[in-house]
Amino acid sequence: MAGVGVFLLLLALVMAGLGSADQRALWWRFQAKRFRDPAANEPSDSAYRSQRVAAFLCAAFMVGLAVWTFSLAAEM
Repeated sequence: MAGVGVFLLLLALVMAGLGSADQRALWWRFQAKRFRDPAANEPSDSAYRSQRVAAFLCAAFMVGLAVWTFSLAAEM
């Protein structure tokens, strides 16, 4: 059970890292090449903000799951 908790904490760190990264740079690096005119298809600022908030919420949820997993492991 402790291994699952450690995995969830590592996954939370990755999600927090993605949330703190520049969303616009990530889009231009990985998605822009799919479009003929990338500037016309670039997401709005609110879309970037919602991606950042979603990443931080997922990271917080993963930390909560890890704490719950560690508490279950301590009861065993």
